[in-house]
Amino acid sequence: MAAYDDLPSPAPHTETELVALLDLLTAPRPPIATVVVGHSRDAASCASAAAFVEAWCGIGREPALAMVDWPDSAASWLRAAHRFTAEEPDAWVVAAAPLGWAQMSRRLRHSTDWDPRGTL
Repeated sequence: MAAYDDLPSPAPHTETELVALLDLLTAPRPPIATVVVGHSRDAASCASAAAFVEAWCGIGREPALAMVDWPDSAASWLRAAHRFTAEEPDAWVVAAAPLGWAQMSRRLRHSTDWDPRGTL
């Protein structure tokens, strides 16, 4: 982490990105009805996750099964990884700082049955 401490914070999402994400999730195949949303704790990621949930519900979809957040640095991401995978959604949606997400996704792969193919 010391080698990457000076990475810039995530940028706020754009409306175009949000529309593209919704288009991917509402495509006919595979049908996506349920999502779990995960995000790091920086302001841009929190705002992006909240905007997604609002837009998702705004198009008549069920609320997210769970909203899970995590820090960019932690001794372990195990608790967050278990909360992220406790439900069985059709897709996972992530808004996160790259370094925190890299560490979180590593924990997910090593400690849960999470499959990155279902993650946007």
